[in-house]
Amino acid sequence: MQSPSFSIRVEPPELRDKQLADLGIQEVNLCDREFGDLECNAILIAEDQADRTVEDVSVSGLDEVGTVALSEAGAVSSEVDTPTRVTSKVGTDAECSEVEDHGQHQHRHWDFFLSHKQSNAQDTVQNLMVILTARLPGVSFWLDVEQDPTEKGMRHGVKKSKDVLIYLTEGLIESKYCQMEMRWALEFKKNIILVIETDERHGKPSIEKLIALCPPVIIPWYRDPEFREISVEKIIRARSVKKAGPTELAESTTELKLIDRVMKFMTRKVSGDSADSDVFDWTFVYFTVLCGVALPGAGRKTKAWSVAVRIILLTCGCMCLSRIFTTEGPAFWDIGTIVQIVFAHPIIFLFLHVTLTILKSPLIADLLENRIDAPIEAKLLRFKTRIGTCLAALLTVSLSFWGWAAYLPAFFDTYYLESASQQRPATLLLFGLAHGLTWVLILPLFFGSLFASLLMMFVLQELSFMALLTSFNELSPEFTRSGITATVATNSLLNINEMDLCNFQISFLENWKIYKALQWRASIPFVVFWFLEFGLMSWSLWSLSQGFEAQPEDPRVDRLRENWFLRVRLSWFLGSSLWFGAGAWIVALTPFGVSYYAWRLEMQAKQILFTHPGLRHSFLGFLAGFDLNFRVLFLHATVRLLPLYVCILIVNTVGFDAETVRIWRAV
Repeated sequence: MQSPSFSIRVEPPELRDKQLADLGIQEVNLCDREFGDLECNAILIAEDQADRTVEDVSVSGLDEVGTVALSEAGAVSSEVDTPTRVTSKVGTDAECSEVEDHGQHQHRHWDFFLSHKQSNAQDTVQNLMVILTARLPGVSFWLDVEQDPTEKGMRHGVKKSKDVLIYLTEGLIESKYCQMEMRWALEFKKNIILVIETDERHGKPSIEKLIALCPPVIIPWYRDPEFREISVEKIIRARSVKKAGPTELAESTTELKLIDRVMKFMTRKVSGDSADSDVFDWTFVYFTVLCGVALPGAGRKTKAWSVAVRIILLTCGCMCLSRIFTTEGPAFWDIGTIVQIVFAHPIIFLFLHVTLTILKSPLIADLLENRIDAPIEAKLLRFKTRIGTCLAALLTVSLSFWGWAAYLPAFFDTYYLESASQQRPATLLLFGLAHGLTWVLILPLFFGSLFASLLMMFVLQELSFMALLTSFNELSPEFTRSGITATVATNSLLNINEMDLCNFQISFLENWKIYKALQWRASIPFVVFWFLEFGLMSWSLWSLSQGFEAQPEDPRVDRLRENWFLRVRLSWFLGSSLWFGAGAWIVALTPFGVSYYAWRLEMQAKQILFTHPGLRHSFLGFLAGFDLNFRVLFLHATVRLLPLYVCILIVNTVGFDAETVRIWRAV
């Protein structure tokens, strides 16, 4: 089968619709624009309508070597960053799949993977490929104009190449595709060769930044033939050797560390290195780490502590379950409160585990590194995380001290500590000490893990919403400079054309899919929690049916009279219970906060003014088809259904309060 290829040319806008219809092109996707307001209408035209294949790819604008025809064994990769980069679905999906499977990924290997920014390095990279082929007969390359330029194809090319040569030019470090190629090269532990452009006319990058990062690794590329020969020699010497000795391995390790520095520079925000540019406040980072939430990039000790916290939660849950079988002594009050604590442990474990699973997912890596460019929103998020962290820490500390006052005097009571001298079973001493010391450790982790998980889910929701706002940058540069809130506040008309709207729709659709995927993954503990809340309604209704009159015959009344700390415990459950107290309300209403984002996006979108009214109608109609609310299975956290869920919470809370009032009135 011949490998499919196409030619790309620019057509007048008025011919676009007719040509698309004549050719039967189903979808045209334009890549990220990096040239401000430059407009380009690119039409992908199939050369051969019979089998949709041709012999080569013709690309214009090569000032040194013109169009380069490569053999089937040779190919090279890069990111296509020009405004004319398109991806088209021609023919059926089965045909495209067949071409990809048999023409691109069938046991192919390459010597070089050439990564570059096509807008200013395409000619140089192809010239470099010709020179290296002359010096190294039989050498093979991977270049996107001859291979599969999709994300899957590029990843496959990096994986199957011996060396990854990155041609550094202006704008490459901001390119998300080049960032992905660098990450893949590090992931597959490839030998990386950095070559830098030295001619300002061809995109010479900032030498100060790159040389400061890794001076021993970067190879300068000179266009003068005599100096260029030195560059070629260095590239050949930098190739990976199959059987490397100790010296070569040591040099490769050092080089990998330097490459990692470049990688950190490429993924760092352009806003700088100051503390004010960090999205997350240091208090947020330390609080989440102490509570067992290992953030992306955490060290080995932090990850080990995160695993230990989850083990501690499950272990303490089992210890609390054992209290059901030890009804002796002042530590026991009733079975109901023990059951509440026992079921709270796996719920908190589930919140923590789901949060950590989401943070480790490739979805978050893609979101953080490729889809967020909203500096104004990032500053607001920093402020929000600082306030949220302070509230979470305050709740954790206050509820922990409250719980200690309710439980530690009971476990360290003389009834248990002096059990041996009072002819009681020796196991009571072990029971009191084990549970007392465990509660000292577990209570801060118990509440801290819960609030840290909820805080992290709030942050993930904010980040996914920031990705949606980043899509608005495709409409106008004003959104990039000032943010959507400040832009719509000016009430100025924005010159938005059809191409801008098309790019926005493509970006918004991709980011919305991530937005909903994160909602589904984060919904598991909330769905389980609300399922149990629905089940508790039967007991709450029964409790309400008993009224609020005193019940002096209740055995718990005498225990409350004898031990003051049991009264503190009853008030602690009344205020902080995960099923009936403040904990229940905080967890239950968290998904409803998503409705704020849906309302905000709708309001701000309506305030955007277009110079072309017809496009504004299409824009609003497009956004109306996307639901941002939290809807998972039976849990529909919308403003319209909020009163129903609030009624369920009220019934459960008042049902527990009714039982508490009956006991207190008897005391």
